Amino acid sequence: MEPGDTPIRKIMHREFLHVTPETPVAVVLEKFSERGRHDLIVLDESGGFVGVILLTDIVGCVLPRLGIRAKKRSAALPSDLLCMMRGGDQGAGDLATRSHIAIGEDATVADALAHMARDRHPYLVVVDAAGTAVGCIEISDIIAFLRKDGHL
Repeated sequence: MEPGDTPIRKIMHREFLHVTPETPVAVVLEKFSERGRHDLIVLDESGGFVGVILLTDIVGCVLPRLGIRAKKRSAALPSDLLCMMRGGDQGAGDLATRSHIAIGEDATVADALAHMARDRHPYLVVVDAAGTAVGCIEISDIIAFLRKDGHL
């Protein structure tokens, strides 16, 4: 078997930090204050993948006066205006973007690399057929796998 044909479920992480859509922005801010945190995965109560909150999403919400706009848009108003108007009732689900960074658990290492390159994102959330998040795979996991197997 070629290394690119290896199913990602064999090298993915099954545990990863996440929040629910109802998680208050204050808690999201706490998570982002942890050193090295650049994003936060959002899952619904049944483990379904909702999206990811990036640093730019949270900065655009907290400090909209700086001119940094969040990427998620409402049909009527940009999310930075919604953040200012709604204040404390904002939740993680209101900030989540990048739901396209999910990949099926049957995907291969080659599929994951192509997806990461296309979307310019260093990790993917691995979902089962029902859309439930079952793991996470990072480019560093793939590099470690390829090195261990002697391909790098």
